[in-house]
Amino acid sequence: MRAFLAVCNQWRTVSAGLAGFRVVGLDYTAARAGLRMSGVRITPELWAEVQVIEGAAVAAMRES
Repeated sequence: MRAFLAVCNQWRTVSAGLAGFRVVGLDYTAARAGLRMSGVRITPELWAEVQVIEGAAVAAMRES
């Protein structure tokens, strides 16, 4: 959770026309920099957990 919270403002979006924009997921380049700057040591297992949280967050944002 700490790793996700360190980068939870680094979303990649695409235009949705008149509807505004649509979140597609984390911007992984920005997330990597954010994790490094936060001192979070990312392992493949930790990154997989972040991606699970990312998927749930994207799904929740698309529902609203």
